[in-house]
Amino acid sequence: MRILPHMSDTLFVVFGAGQIGSQVAERLLAAGHRVRQVRHSGASVTKGALEVRVGDLTDLPFAEASARGATALIHCAVPPYHQWTELLEKVNDGVLHAATTSKAPLVVLDNLYGYGRPDGPMKESSPVAPISRKGELRAKVAQRLLDAHRSGQARVAIARASDFYGPGVTLTAVFGERFIGRALKGKGGECFGPPDLLHSYSYGADVAAGLVTLAGAEQAWGEVWHLPVAPAESTRAVVARFGRELGTPLSTSVVPGFVLHAMGLFVPAVKELLEMRYQWQVPFVLDDAKFRAAFGATATSLEEGVRATVKWMRLNAGG
Repeated sequence: MRILPHMSDTLFVVFGAGQIGSQVAERLLAAGHRVRQVRHSGASVTKGALEVRVGDLTDLPFAEASARGATALIHCAVPPYHQWTELLEKVNDGVLHAATTSKAPLVVLDNLYGYGRPDGPMKESSPVAPISRKGELRAKVAQRLLDAHRSGQARVAIARASDFYGPGVTLTAVFGERFIGRALKGKGGECFGPPDLLHSYSYGADVAAGLVTLAGAEQAWGEVWHLPVAPAESTRAVVARFGRELGTPLSTSVVPGFVLHAMGLFVPAVKELLEMRYQWQVPFVLDDAKFRAAFGATATSLEEGVRATVKWMRLNAGG
């Protein structure tokens, strides 16, 4: 999927150093590019082709300085779930300021919240019809970014993916840290609606690769793109795949709403998940045909993705 040239004089700025941003940086470094990774905490450091800057993207002077000299910007930074109302728009305003002042094109990782409750496979042309507070925020941010492109303020591409899974992915609703711990002990998976409904799950490495592809493609700008994703299966079927790879049959249970409400009293992220349960109460299928047609890309199969994830789980969680 790599379109970018192998050039050591290119500088890519990656906003965010989490489960996707870190994979984007690794992919760019492996391709021979210089990378400046901007993160909110930790230590600033320069090591070979990697420069890490620490700061607050809501601070416009810092955001501007962090993008100076960039070939392209890839935005994967996101505030903690329970701080979206306070910070999501401000962080994206900072990133847009960085793109505007640096004149570097900007690829933004987005999710599917803005589509609301889908009625059929989600395409880039699907109506933006959020039914949640977080969906409204995401839709507002995406529209502001696209408007900035159309007005000539910046060059922007929006890249959307479904729920993540894969090596290094721990902060996600279904196949995150809780699932990993339970699965390694032979316990079943959990779902927030009927587990036999089709649901698209995006493999982390495919998401990172797709972002890098868009950052080097002139036809990307001003467009919304759905990143490559394997054909949808039910959550029950994906959990069963993990069980087969682990050598332990895994069942799938539905988490009742009252349990989530109770957990949300103590865990802010769980409380924020409540309004997003609708995604598992209808078929939730992502259509990536536009990306595949434009770039000839294919997604990692669920079989291969689950195998790699289980290998990572065993190496990193003691299973």
